[in-house]
Amino acid sequence: MKSLNITCITSHLGSGGAERNLLRLAEWLAEGGHRVTVLTLDPDVADFYHPSPMVKRVVAGGDAFLSCRWFDFACQKRRKQALRRSLLATKPDLVISFIDTTNISVLAALRGTEIPAIVSERIDPGLHPIGWRWDLLRRLYYPSARKVVFVAQANLTWAGKMYPRWNSTAIANAVLAPDSQKQALPCFNRYNVITMGRLADQKGFDLLIQAFAGIADRFPEWNLIILGEGPLRPALEKLAAQQRLQQRAHLPGNMEQPDTVLQAADLFVLSSRYEGFPNALLEAMACGLPVISFDCPSGPREIITDGRDGLLIEAGNVQALQEAMQALMGDSDRRRQLAGNAPQVLERFSEQRIKGQWLSLIEDVMNC
Repeated sequence: MKSLNITCITSHLGSGGAERNLLRLAEWLAEGGHRVTVLTLDPDVADFYHPSPMVKRVVAGGDAFLSCRWFDFACQKRRKQALRRSLLATKPDLVISFIDTTNISVLAALRGTEIPAIVSERIDPGLHPIGWRWDLLRRLYYPSARKVVFVAQANLTWAGKMYPRWNSTAIANAVLAPDSQKQALPCFNRYNVITMGRLADQKGFDLLIQAFAGIADRFPEWNLIILGEGPLRPALEKLAAQQRLQQRAHLPGNMEQPDTVLQAADLFVLSSRYEGFPNALLEAMACGLPVISFDCPSGPREIITDGRDGLLIEAGNVQALQEAMQALMGDSDRRRQLAGNAPQVLERFSEQRIKGQWLSLIEDVMNC
């Protein structure tokens, strides 16, 4: 494939799995000899992740992130034109967009340009609400994308119900081998249950706190660690206090290298109400942690082989989660057995394999 000008776009480069995976893709493309620009829309969110020197970093100018009322058509026109100018300024042969509402805005801005676009949904779109107006616009604009990429195979069933039909495929997230250095947090106890993600309702950390509270007295040497930041921090801290877990449940914030902390823990729990293809779960298994996960409609079942390298339990069932945690917290041999098989995700979702799928997709899109 000849060298291309490729623009990768998302809202911002704050701390999140989608942002990190967009940068990883941008760097793969740059390493392959393409000229890559990472363009973001929101000027107020500071970069948590930073692209390599091979990738050009640009923030959209003018009114590209203007806040508009739905029926303020003049405002929406200014926003669309500003985004279009910012995109065209990068002189792209191909645009790759991540995250639902950004994808819709990009496809609208590119309309009439004949510049091919690949858009990627990073979460389960059947469960993640974006509002009925955005949903209508997604149904309008997604058929114009050269390819709609989902992160879980299960999402293709949902996409298959759309009309006009979307040109859809699924490419999982890649997982990298962990850093060899372990870092135990000051709030660690002798044994530690750990999880991580944005402190938002989707991640179900309230359910995890409730489950841990029900067995905390039986396991006084265990603490609960929730890595991440987000709008629900006050509510989660209040819930932990109500459950008398002030000294046992800790929210230390974001970590630039979470794998170093994961390796020092003893059990990982994914309590999400729904997911895309959870990076946190992949990273925990790559670190050799035994894992428990809610069996969300998409994501975890494609990662965990139940009973072999982790445990899948009924989604949203706090009692089942509590029982599974109790079983593993009380059985070190079972934890070791699951942990021994967990790192096989490094082969199944290797960087080389996922990178190859993206490169093949891009070649197909540019040749069609």
